[in-house]
Amino acid sequence: MSEIQWYRAKDETQLITPGLLIYPDRVKHNIESMIEVAGDVNRLIPHVKTYKMQAIVKLQMGYGIKEFKCATIGELQMLIACGVQHILLAIQPTKAKVIRILDAQQKHPEISFSTLVDNSDSLTLFSTLAKARNQQLNLWLDINNGMNRTGIVPEFAKALYMQLFQDPNLNAMGLHVYDGHIRPIELQKRVDQCNSDFQSIEQLINAIQKEGGIVPEHITGGSPSFYPHSLRKTNRLSPGTTLLWDLGYKKIWQESPFLHAAVLVTRLISKPNTNIFCFDLGHKAVASEMPLPRVEIFGLEGAVHKGQSEEHLIVEYHKPNDFKIGDLFYAIPYHICPTVAKYSKAYTLKDGELGSFWEIEARDYQA
Repeated sequence: MSEIQWYRAKDETQLITPGLLIYPDRVKHNIESMIEVAGDVNRLIPHVKTYKMQAIVKLQMGYGIKEFKCATIGELQMLIACGVQHILLAIQPTKAKVIRILDAQQKHPEISFSTLVDNSDSLTLFSTLAKARNQQLNLWLDINNGMNRTGIVPEFAKALYMQLFQDPNLNAMGLHVYDGHIRPIELQKRVDQCNSDFQSIEQLINAIQKEGGIVPEHITGGSPSFYPHSLRKTNRLSPGTTLLWDLGYKKIWQESPFLHAAVLVTRLISKPNTNIFCFDLGHKAVASEMPLPRVEIFGLEGAVHKGQSEEHLIVEYHKPNDFKIGDLFYAIPYHICPTVAKYSKAYTLKDGELGSFWEIEARDYQA
């Protein structure tokens, strides 16, 4: 199959639209590229929120990746089912979720569990809950080094880390730093901003060590800052979107080695006016938190995306064509993570041949 149409299925009659296609060989390429960028497979602790599938976790495990991050209890349960070595719930939990973590580590002593904390009240609660069960909870101090979403700013983090480090019911794993705000398109500017913002982290580590504290590890970045942080060599790395890739990150990291490994299929269902085309690719089929366009449709490059509702995508296209009602089209989403979450299973495609479905087991928040 030519590189130009790597995405196309030989038998398109079996495809029900809208649908999600996953390309296992491209996923494997992306895993290999992650390892190459990291320089050492043991530096990787990839996030599973992009794909939420046991199949992709197990592919990574086959390459020697043993530790993973997740964002929900559903994803945590999926990782338990995969038998991974370590699971980090990378979102500061509330009481009910901490209890689920403590339950899980009691039931699965073969797996190490950890989560995040960024304030003294939560830390005290976590310590109380762990003590009541005669357990110890592994915690990373979540750092805000510019994104302003979660975490404690480095200037105030030393005291909280020492509180964590000295608590007998808690185990200080180190620092967790997610800097998704670093998105310059030019590589050197991205590296420079990453290095600049990271100076406060280095200062924090030094300050903790002077107080007698120990910072065993620090986890840095996500997908946009994956390459800049890979240059440090002493930190852990946490890409996620790199497994499937999407247009949003492709535009940020244009020189990346990653391939699109997830594609949407949609059919033309109406031509309501001259040069107006309607596809069955509405809000329920693709991430829609950003302005239009939300996908790029192969064969309709340059089209103007006019509107979208629950089940319909309206496109204006003026180039000569012979499109017919029922024709199948392939599209790359701008944001793959919430797009995958809209599906319960995905088609797989290898060399143009449809394979078995891959279940998306961790779509639910509850498990």
